[in-house]
Amino acid sequence: MVYLLLFFITIIASISMGKPILNILKLLNAKQIIREDGPAHHITNKTKTPTMGGFIFLLPVFLINLIGLYTIQSFRSKELITVLLVTFTLAVLGFSDDFQKVLKKKNKGISGWSKLFIQFVISIALFLIYKEGDNLLYLAWLFFIIAGASNSYNLTDGLDGLLGSISIISFLGFTVLLASTGRIELIIFSITFIGALIGFLYYNWHPAKVFMGDTGSLAIGGALGTMAIVTKHELYLIPFAIIPIIETLSVILQVLSFQFSKRFLNKDKRMFKMAPLHHHFELCGWSELCIVKRFTIFQLIFTLSGIFLLFTTVAK
Repeated sequence: MVYLLLFFITIIASISMGKPILNILKLLNAKQIIREDGPAHHITNKTKTPTMGGFIFLLPVFLINLIGLYTIQSFRSKELITVLLVTFTLAVLGFSDDFQKVLKKKNKGISGWSKLFIQFVISIALFLIYKEGDNLLYLAWLFFIIAGASNSYNLTDGLDGLLGSISIISFLGFTVLLASTGRIELIIFSITFIGALIGFLYYNWHPAKVFMGDTGSLAIGGALGTMAIVTKHELYLIPFAIIPIIETLSVILQVLSFQFSKRFLNKDKRMFKMAPLHHHFELCGWSELCIVKRFTIFQLIFTLSGIFLLFTTVAK
Protein backbone atom coordinates (compact mmCIF):
# COMPACT_ATOMS: atom_id res chain seq x y z
CA MET A 1 0.00 0.00 0.00
CA VAL A 2 2.87 2.40 0.86
CA TYR A 3 4.56 1.63 -2.45
CA LEU A 4 1.35 2.30 -4.36
CA LEU A 5 0.80 5.56 -2.50
CA LEU A 6 4.32 6.78 -3.25
CA PHE A 7 3.89 5.74 -6.87
CA PHE A 8 0.82 7.95 -7.31
CA ILE A 9 2.33 10.79 -5.27
CA THR A 10 5.33 10.98 -7.60
CA ILE A 11 3.12 10.88 -10.70
CA ILE A 12 1.06 13.79 -9.36
CA ALA A 13 4.17 15.66 -8.16
CA SER A 14 5.88 15.27 -11.53
CA ILE A 15 2.85 16.45 -13.49
CA SER A 16 2.30 19.34 -11.04
CA MET A 17 5.93 20.49 -11.22
CA GLY A 18 6.05 20.06 -14.98
CA LYS A 19 4.04 23.14 -15.91
CA PRO A 20 6.00 25.72 -13.85
CA ILE A 21 9.33 24.12 -14.85
CA LEU A 22 8.27 24.20 -18.49
CA ASN A 23 7.33 27.88 -18.16
CA ILE A 24 10.72 28.68 -16.59
CA LEU A 25 12.57 26.87 -19.39
CA LYS A 26 10.58 28.81 -21.98
CA LEU A 27 11.27 32.07 -20.15
CA LEU A 28 15.00 31.28 -20.16
CA ASN A 29 14.77 30.40 -23.87
CA ALA A 30 16.35 27.00 -23.08
CA LYS A 31 15.62 25.52 -26.48
CA GLN A 32 16.92 22.17 -27.65
CA ILE A 33 19.91 22.49 -29.99
CA ILE A 34 19.45 19.84 -32.69
CA ARG A 35 22.53 18.13 -34.12
CA GLU A 36 23.18 19.38 -37.64
CA ASP A 37 23.86 15.89 -39.01
CA GLY A 38 20.61 14.49 -37.59
CA PRO A 39 17.38 13.84 -39.48
CA ALA A 40 16.35 16.97 -41.38
CA HIS A 41 12.80 17.03 -40.00
CA HIS A 42 14.16 17.22 -36.44
CA ILE A 43 15.71 20.60 -37.22
CA THR A 44 12.34 21.82 -38.50
CA ASN A 45 10.10 20.31 -35.82
CA LYS A 46 12.13 20.20 -32.61
CA THR A 47 14.35 23.29 -32.46
CA LYS A 48 11.82 25.35 -30.48
CA THR A 49 11.19 22.64 -27.87
CA PRO A 50 12.69 23.40 -24.42
CA THR A 51 15.35 21.08 -23.01
CA MET A 52 16.58 20.30 -19.47
CA GLY A 53 13.15 18.84 -18.68
CA GLY A 54 14.86 16.17 -16.58
CA PHE A 55 14.13 18.43 -13.62
CA ILE A 56 10.46 17.49 -13.98
CA PHE A 57 11.09 13.94 -12.77
CA LEU A 58 14.36 14.38 -10.86
CA LEU A 59 13.00 16.93 -8.37
CA PRO A 60 10.17 14.67 -7.09
CA VAL A 61 12.54 11.69 -6.89
CA PHE A 62 15.15 13.59 -4.87
CA LEU A 63 12.56 15.34 -2.69
CA ILE A 64 10.69 12.18 -1.66
CA ASN A 65 13.83 10.12 -1.06
CA LEU A 66 15.56 12.88 0.91
CA ILE A 67 12.45 13.18 3.10
CA GLY A 68 12.66 9.43 3.64
CA LEU A 69 16.34 9.67 4.58
CA TYR A 70 15.61 12.44 7.07
CA THR A 71 12.53 10.95 8.72
CA ILE A 72 12.90 7.15 8.57
CA GLN A 73 15.83 5.50 10.36
CA SER A 74 15.72 2.28 8.30
CA PHE A 75 15.90 4.39 5.13
CA ARG A 76 19.42 5.57 5.91
CA SER A 77 21.44 2.94 4.10
CA LYS A 78 24.83 3.38 2.48
CA GLU A 79 23.39 1.97 -0.73
CA LEU A 80 20.58 4.51 -1.08
CA ILE A 81 22.86 7.43 -0.22
CA THR A 82 25.34 6.19 -2.82
CA VAL A 83 22.67 5.88 -5.52
CA LEU A 84 21.29 9.35 -4.74
CA LEU A 85 24.75 10.96 -4.80
CA VAL A 86 25.75 9.36 -8.11
CA THR A 87 22.39 10.24 -9.67
CA PHE A 88 22.73 13.83 -8.45
CA THR A 89 26.33 14.13 -9.70
CA LEU A 90 25.43 12.91 -13.17
CA ALA A 91 22.35 15.15 -13.24
CA VAL A 92 24.63 18.13 -12.51
CA LEU A 93 27.03 16.95 -15.24
CA GLY A 94 24.13 16.66 -17.68
CA PHE A 95 22.77 20.07 -16.69
CA SER A 96 26.20 21.64 -17.26
CA ASP A 97 26.29 20.06 -20.71
CA ASP A 98 22.76 21.24 -21.57
CA PHE A 99 23.44 24.72 -20.22
CA GLN A 100 26.56 25.14 -22.35
CA LYS A 101 24.68 24.02 -25.46
CA VAL A 102 21.90 26.52 -24.80
CA LEU A 103 24.40 29.28 -23.98
CA LYS A 104 26.53 28.69 -27.09
CA LYS A 105 23.49 27.82 -29.23
CA LYS A 106 25.47 24.86 -30.55
CA ASN A 107 25.08 21.11 -30.13
CA LYS A 108 28.48 20.98 -28.41
CA GLY A 109 28.55 21.17 -24.65
CA ILE A 110 31.03 19.48 -22.35
CA SER A 111 33.55 17.35 -24.24
CA GLY A 112 33.19 13.59 -24.26
CA TRP A 113 36.54 13.23 -22.51
CA SER A 114 35.41 15.54 -19.71
CA LYS A 115 32.28 13.44 -19.20
CA LEU A 116 34.36 10.26 -19.11
CA PHE A 117 36.70 11.86 -16.56
CA ILE A 118 33.80 12.69 -14.21
CA GLN A 119 32.40 9.18 -14.70
CA PHE A 120 35.85 7.76 -13.88
CA VAL A 121 36.02 9.85 -10.68
CA ILE A 122 32.60 8.46 -9.72
CA SER A 123 33.92 4.95 -10.40
CA ILE A 124 36.92 5.55 -8.14
CA ALA A 125 34.59 6.71 -5.35
CA LEU A 126 32.47 3.56 -5.76
CA PHE A 127 35.63 1.45 -5.80
CA LEU A 128 36.78 2.95 -2.50
CA ILE A 129 33.37 2.29 -0.95
CA TYR A 130 32.71 -1.17 -2.38
CA LYS A 131 36.21 -2.34 -3.33
CA GLU A 132 36.97 -6.03 -3.33
CA GLY A 133 40.56 -6.01 -2.08
CA ASP A 134 42.91 -3.99 -4.30
CA ASN A 135 41.67 -5.51 -7.54
CA LEU A 136 42.02 -2.79 -10.19
CA LEU A 137 40.05 -4.93 -12.58
CA TYR A 138 37.06 -4.22 -10.36
CA LEU A 139 37.70 -0.49 -10.79
CA ALA A 140 37.70 -1.00 -14.57
CA TRP A 141 34.45 -2.95 -14.24
CA LEU A 142 32.83 -0.15 -12.22
CA PHE A 143 33.90 2.43 -14.80
CA PHE A 144 32.51 0.24 -17.58
CA ILE A 145 29.14 0.03 -15.81
CA ILE A 146 28.87 3.72 -14.85
CA ALA A 147 30.11 5.12 -18.15
CA GLY A 148 28.30 2.47 -20.18
CA ALA A 149 24.95 2.90 -18.42
CA SER A 150 24.88 6.71 -18.32
CA ASN A 151 26.15 7.18 -21.88
CA SER A 152 23.96 4.46 -23.40
CA TYR A 153 20.78 5.95 -21.91
CA ASN A 154 21.97 9.34 -23.13
CA LEU A 155 22.34 7.99 -26.69
CA THR A 156 18.83 6.53 -26.55
CA ASP A 157 17.28 9.92 -25.87
CA GLY A 158 16.49 11.01 -29.42
CA LEU A 159 12.75 10.65 -30.02
CA ASP A 160 9.67 11.93 -28.21
CA GLY A 161 8.84 9.58 -25.36
CA LEU A 162 11.50 6.99 -26.24
CA LEU A 163 13.89 7.17 -23.31
CA GLY A 164 11.12 7.83 -20.80
CA SER A 165 9.25 4.69 -21.90
CA ILE A 166 12.40 2.54 -21.98
CA SER A 167 13.55 3.80 -18.58
CA ILE A 168 10.21 3.05 -16.91
CA ILE A 169 10.57 -0.59 -17.97
CA SER A 170 14.22 -0.68 -16.84
CA PHE A 171 13.26 0.60 -13.39
CA LEU A 172 10.36 -1.86 -13.30
CA GLY A 173 12.79 -4.71 -13.84
CA PHE A 174 15.05 -3.47 -11.05
CA THR A 175 12.06 -2.99 -8.74
CA VAL A 176 11.22 -6.68 -9.08
CA LEU A 177 14.89 -7.58 -8.61
CA LEU A 178 15.14 -5.42 -5.50
CA ALA A 179 11.96 -6.96 -4.11
CA SER A 180 13.68 -10.35 -4.26
CA THR A 181 16.57 -8.98 -2.19
CA GLY A 182 14.42 -7.10 0.34
CA ARG A 183 16.10 -3.71 -0.14
CA ILE A 184 13.07 -1.59 0.81
CA GLU A 185 14.78 1.81 0.52
CA LEU A 186 16.01 1.03 -3.01
CA ILE A 187 12.58 -0.33 -3.97
CA ILE A 188 11.07 3.01 -2.96
CA PHE A 189 13.75 4.88 -4.93
CA SER A 190 12.97 2.80 -8.02
CA ILE A 191 9.19 3.14 -7.64
CA THR A 192 9.41 6.92 -7.22
CA PHE A 193 11.52 7.08 -10.38
CA ILE A 194 8.86 5.10 -12.30
CA GLY A 195 6.08 7.38 -11.08
CA ALA A 196 8.04 10.55 -11.83
CA LEU A 197 8.90 9.33 -15.35
CA ILE A 198 5.23 8.55 -16.05
CA GLY A 199 4.43 12.13 -15.03
CA PHE A 200 7.23 13.38 -17.29
CA LEU A 201 5.80 11.47 -20.26
CA TYR A 202 2.69 13.64 -19.93
CA TYR A 203 4.87 16.44 -21.32
CA ASN A 204 7.32 14.39 -23.38
CA TRP A 205 4.98 12.14 -25.38
CA HIS A 206 4.79 12.93 -29.09
CA PRO A 207 4.60 15.77 -29.95
CA ALA A 208 6.88 16.61 -27.03
CA LYS A 209 6.45 19.86 -25.14
CA VAL A 210 9.85 19.39 -23.48
CA PHE A 211 12.94 17.16 -23.72
CA MET A 212 14.72 15.73 -20.68
CA GLY A 213 18.17 16.64 -22.05
CA ASP A 214 21.43 15.26 -20.68
CA THR A 215 20.20 16.49 -17.29
CA GLY A 216 17.75 13.60 -17.25
CA SER A 217 19.35 10.95 -19.46
CA LEU A 218 22.75 10.84 -17.73
CA ALA A 219 21.02 10.74 -14.33
CA ILE A 220 18.76 7.85 -15.36
CA GLY A 221 21.66 5.75 -16.63
CA GLY A 222 23.72 6.58 -13.55
CA ALA A 223 20.87 5.63 -11.21
CA LEU A 224 20.32 2.25 -12.87
CA GLY A 225 24.04 1.49 -13.16
CA THR A 226 24.67 2.36 -9.51
CA MET A 227 21.71 0.28 -8.31
CA ALA A 228 23.14 -2.66 -10.23
CA ILE A 229 26.55 -2.12 -8.62
CA VAL A 230 25.43 -1.72 -5.00
CA THR A 231 23.21 -4.82 -5.24
CA LYS A 232 25.88 -6.85 -7.13
CA HIS A 233 23.49 -7.51 -10.02
CA GLU A 234 25.33 -5.76 -12.84
CA LEU A 235 24.61 -8.52 -15.37
CA TYR A 236 20.87 -7.87 -15.11
CA LEU A 237 21.55 -4.63 -16.98
CA ILE A 238 21.71 -6.78 -20.12
CA PRO A 239 17.99 -7.66 -20.18
CA PHE A 240 16.83 -4.56 -18.29
CA ALA A 241 18.75 -2.13 -20.54
CA ILE A 242 18.78 -4.01 -23.83
CA ILE A 243 17.60 -1.09 -26.00
CA PRO A 244 20.26 1.37 -24.70
CA ILE A 245 22.86 -1.38 -25.18
CA ILE A 246 21.74 -1.97 -28.79
CA GLU A 247 21.68 1.79 -29.44
CA THR A 248 25.27 2.07 -28.19
CA LEU A 249 26.41 -0.92 -30.25
CA SER A 250 24.85 0.66 -33.35
CA VAL A 251 27.00 3.78 -32.85
CA ILE A 252 30.14 1.68 -32.36
CA LEU A 253 29.40 -0.44 -35.44
CA GLN A 254 28.64 2.69 -37.47
CA VAL A 255 32.03 4.20 -36.62
CA LEU A 256 33.91 0.94 -37.24
CA SER A 257 32.20 0.32 -40.59
CA PHE A 258 32.95 3.87 -41.72
CA GLN A 259 36.61 3.69 -40.66
CA PHE A 260 37.09 0.27 -42.26
CA SER A 261 35.54 1.26 -45.60
CA LYS A 262 37.44 4.53 -45.67
CA ARG A 263 40.81 2.99 -44.86
CA PHE A 264 40.66 -0.28 -46.77
CA LEU A 265 38.05 0.28 -49.49
CA ASN A 266 38.54 4.00 -50.04
CA LYS A 267 34.76 4.41 -49.87
CA ASP A 268 32.29 6.10 -47.54
CA LYS A 269 30.25 3.07 -46.49
CA ARG A 270 28.30 2.82 -43.26
CA MET A 271 26.36 -0.04 -41.71
CA PHE A 272 23.31 2.10 -40.92
CA LYS A 273 21.68 5.07 -42.61
CA MET A 274 22.28 6.96 -39.37
CA ALA A 275 23.20 6.13 -35.79
CA PRO A 276 21.96 5.64 -33.09
CA LEU A 277 19.63 2.94 -34.37
CA HIS A 278 16.37 4.85 -33.86
CA HIS A 279 17.52 7.39 -36.48
CA HIS A 280 18.20 4.55 -38.93
CA PHE A 281 14.60 3.41 -38.67
CA GLU A 282 13.40 7.01 -39.04
CA LEU A 283 15.24 7.25 -42.35
CA CYS A 284 13.72 3.89 -43.33
CA GLY A 285 10.32 5.57 -43.12
CA TRP A 286 9.16 4.53 -39.64
CA SER A 287 7.26 7.20 -37.71
CA GLU A 288 8.47 8.32 -34.27
CA LEU A 289 5.48 6.72 -32.56
CA CYS A 290 6.06 3.45 -34.41
CA ILE A 291 9.72 3.33 -33.35
CA VAL A 292 8.92 4.22 -29.74
CA LYS A 293 6.18 1.58 -29.48
CA ARG A 294 8.26 -1.19 -31.09
CA PHE A 295 11.40 -0.39 -29.11
CA THR A 296 9.35 -0.30 -25.91
CA ILE A 297 7.75 -3.67 -26.66
CA PHE A 298 11.19 -5.15 -27.40
CA GLN A 299 12.53 -3.72 -24.12
CA LEU A 300 9.53 -5.11 -22.23
CA ILE A 301 10.04 -8.61 -23.67
CA PHE A 302 13.69 -8.67 -22.58
CA THR A 303 12.88 -7.23 -19.16
CA LEU A 304 10.23 -9.91 -18.58
CA SER A 305 12.80 -12.49 -19.68
CA GLY A 306 15.23 -11.11 -17.11
CA ILE A 307 12.55 -11.28 -14.41
CA PHE A 308 11.79 -14.88 -15.40
CA LEU A 309 15.51 -15.67 -15.13
CA LEU A 310 15.58 -14.00 -11.72
CA PHE A 311 12.70 -16.10 -10.39
CA THR A 312 14.23 -19.26 -11.85
CA THR A 313 17.53 -18.50 -10.11
CA VAL A 314 15.85 -17.67 -6.79
CA ALA A 315 13.78 -20.89 -6.98
CA LYS A 316 16.96 -22.94 -7.26
